[in-house]
Amino acid sequence: MLPHDLPRRPVAPGLFLKPLCVGTGTSRWSTTTSRPDDEKLLDGLRCAVESGVELVDTADSHLHGHAERLVGKILKENRGHRVQVSSTVGRVLGSAPHPYAGPRVRHQLEQTLENLYLAELAVYTLESYDFGNGDRYLAPVVEQMRTLRDLGQIRAIGLRGPDGCSSPRYVRRFLELFDEIRPDVVWTRANGLLPLPDIGDGENLGTFTERHGVGLLIASPLANGILAGRRPRLEARAADQAEKQTAAIDHGLAILADRFGPSAHARLRVALRFILHQAQNAVVAVGVGDRTEVSRYFNCLDGPLCATDLAVIEDVFRGIRNAIRVPEARTVIVEATDPAGREIFPAQPEKPLRR
Repeated sequence: MLPHDLPRRPVAPGLFLKPLCVGTGTSRWSTTTSRPDDEKLLDGLRCAVESGVELVDTADSHLHGHAERLVGKILKENRGHRVQVSSTVGRVLGSAPHPYAGPRVRHQLEQTLENLYLAELAVYTLESYDFGNGDRYLAPVVEQMRTLRDLGQIRAIGLRGPDGCSSPRYVRRFLELFDEIRPDVVWTRANGLLPLPDIGDGENLGTFTERHGVGLLIASPLANGILAGRRPRLEARAADQAEKQTAAIDHGLAILADRFGPSAHARLRVALRFILHQAQNAVVAVGVGDRTEVSRYFNCLDGPLCATDLAVIEDVFRGIRNAIRVPEARTVIVEATDPAGREIFPAQPEKPLRR
């Protein structure tokens, strides 16, 4: 159960959700890592349902639907549940000439709903900005998405947004597609080490979406586990540079531990409360782990952070960001997969953005 000071938030028209949810993540499905333990993830998902989670964020690209099927197994076990699910389209090619070609969007939704044992999705997110040469598939895809929403097969149209590592070109492409698609929800990654991106005119993605009456779905709030105490995985070319970056992270987290306590509970409270405070139109999806981890997520949020606490946390996170701000350090705070489920870096590639 979440504290009373964290009520449901408006995510899309008629869709109000508790601000903390769980997601299936992406790095766990990389072919460069060992296959995740399904039983542990299933037990973590069971714990999330028992804890009252109202949204699970997943993707069709997570090991070609395997993550969706795990979520579906838990939902099938819990008939009468009130859990809603968000998923994606646009990365998995299948047998079509393009992930957005022809009726591909509708066909993938049918498969996703079958995987999940559901009749509708809460949010269906367009994950790729590549709509073919000259955006040839864009108008048909928008029409399909709106029809699916009108038919009640999806409740909200989602669009992947930029994150704090995105290039100006990527942000411009997002704004262009935002105007064309008019999504109900924008999906992004953000945390203390990866702030909400600057959209221009003094706005970040949080204030931009709030001004447009659009919900925000934030993933990776623990910076790939770093803010929960996991050792960072740095890709810096020089060993001494990696050591300096790790030292900066350790120093910053030690400052927070002195103020808020060194326990896992305290670390999670700081990280999750901080990102939840950044946008009042946002729900935050923390990566599902085993039962112990998931239980901590839903039991660590007691007591809001005061203005002084938030200022101290922001100052510490800013110091860490300044210390690790090199291209190779992007892998500390973001993660992504290509259409085959393989991990790619950076998370916001320059190509293909297409037009």
